[in-house]
Amino acid sequence: MATTVSCYAFSSDGEYFAHCGTDGKLKIWDTFTGRLKQEYVSNFHLSSPCCVLAWLYVNSSPTNISPSPWKKRRKKSISQESNPTGIVAMGSTNGRITLYDTTTSSVTSQLDGHTGTVTAVTWSENVGLFTAADDHHIIHWNLKENSVKCKWKSGRGKTTSLAVSEDGKSLLSGERVVKWWDLSTKQLVRTFTGHVNQVTCLCTIKMPSGSNYVISGACGDGCLNVWALDEHKNDRTPVATLALQDDAISISVNVSEESQVVVLVVTRSGQAHLFQYQPNGRSKPLKPNLNIAVASDISQKDSVQQISILDAKLTEDQKLLLTYGTYFNPTFERVTPDFSDKVQCLVRSENRKNKERKEEISKVKTTIIEDNVEYLAPGILQTATKRDRNNSGSQLLLKVRLENLSLNAESSPTGKTTSSGSNRAQLLIQGLNSKDKTILSNIFLTTNESIIRNTIAKLPVQAIGPLLKELTILLQGKTYASKVAVRWLEALLMTHAGYFLSQADLMQLFGPILSLIDAKLALLSEVSKLKGRISLITGQISQTIEEHQKDVIENCLVYQDSDSSDEDGKIEDEDLQSESDENWEEMSNQEDQDDQEEQNNQDVRSTNSDNEDESISS
Repeated sequence: MATTVSCYAFSSDGEYFAHCGTDGKLKIWDTFTGRLKQEYVSNFHLSSPCCVLAWLYVNSSPTNISPSPWKKRRKKSISQESNPTGIVAMGSTNGRITLYDTTTSSVTSQLDGHTGTVTAVTWSENVGLFTAADDHHIIHWNLKENSVKCKWKSGRGKTTSLAVSEDGKSLLSGERVVKWWDLSTKQLVRTFTGHVNQVTCLCTIKMPSGSNYVISGACGDGCLNVWALDEHKNDRTPVATLALQDDAISISVNVSEESQVVVLVVTRSGQAHLFQYQPNGRSKPLKPNLNIAVASDISQKDSVQQISILDAKLTEDQKLLLTYGTYFNPTFERVTPDFSDKVQCLVRSENRKNKERKEEISKVKTTIIEDNVEYLAPGILQTATKRDRNNSGSQLLLKVRLENLSLNAESSPTGKTTSSGSNRAQLLIQGLNSKDKTILSNIFLTTNESIIRNTIAKLPVQAIGPLLKELTILLQGKTYASKVAVRWLEALLMTHAGYFLSQADLMQLFGPILSLIDAKLALLSEVSKLKGRISLITGQISQTIEEHQKDVIENCLVYQDSDSSDEDGKIEDEDLQSESDENWEEMSNQEDQDDQEEQNNQDVRSTNSDNEDESISS
């Protein structure tokens, strides 16, 4: 039994295929007919989506059976024991395991025991159900009482895969290593090391001789390791290695009577690889004996368009059950392997349903307008009376009609009054019928409550159902789209409450909306707490910034005052100094001139005195 960290799985007999996508819908297909048999959506698919999935087969034994009539009750109990009940176990992010019964199409029970996200689920008919989660614990469940049978710690690492041996005595858990647990004592027997990253695939093998093996695959290794579950041997290396070109996402194993092991591996690239080998202690990496790929026949001659293989399983008649295409509309096919060549390419055409859908959409969008077009007003449809073709005075031109239907028209033709509610109602009916996203987005952009009420009041009854579906899609969008959808939904309920109360399928109409409201209300308290904490932190940060800015401003003002006073003092000193210097220079110049004049006068006087002395002597 292979176990992978994924949200899809085949049933043990290969009759059904289950998948749970990101939208929270559990879909179960019949692999023989390819038809979708069941579809289930949980109310908590938004707050706690599914992360792992596994098939269970439980024998339903009636507990409260009266002995009379004895024969009928005995036949009924025998038939119930011969047909085990198929149950899909889904592990969610909140640590809860949901058990969905495929016979009754309902949830039988929900198991609570983990405190973290469920990371691995596995099932064994001999032992029961095992799960692992982010809380580093492994739980063995008691499905009869829906309680925990045993719980033990797995270790410090994150367990991403689980597998139970065929004899039911051992449990294998994959982290970065593979741990071998003894289920009788819950003790660790051995640890197999050899992987670099997280182990995502585990698959146990039991040989006719009685020996047990386990195949493990991890991300980024490019190979699968085969380990021997033998307590007497202490081999640190795998007994065999299967070479791959990409990471394995699914493993299926079958053992023939001649002890030949057949391993079917699906890789992330969308191809399947088939290995055939005889366990003989070889350590050389083995290459696949056959590579299977699916291609489309509508591509060009030069290039080939590959169709990805989603999952594969080996059947009891030595055939390959392949699932390829997309998870929205997968294709199932049982293929006989052809070993004449190393590569077996299957050329297949696209699904006819997709073509029919495309044709229907194209027919709706390409509307043909003829000459005899009849315009119907919203409301109760009535038969129009025949008019005279010659009397066309009251008929408007097509250009005028288009202007009246325009949302941006602010004026109306002379003598005619138009209502924005009528225009929007007619455009809304056209958008709902043709499913044109452009028209619907233009209609839903308005936030005026009066316009919304007038538009909904003029809608006919036939358009209420499609409008409710479009509003449900808008509610699943982002914040602005949700606000717009809430306003339209409020006006729709207030206007057409009587119509909704008269409908028998009222819960089916509002079921998705109620689940969305419950999911958002469940997060309201946590979001309010987070908002309060964030506002507290931002308030403290803003207060700290304001105080820091005040300190900086005060320091700058004091510093500027001191600088300005110093500068003013310096400027005055410089002015005084400059004025004194100028006065000093002027005074010095004047004194020099006075000294020079006095010296000249003295010279003149001395000259005169000399002349006088000479005259006297003569």
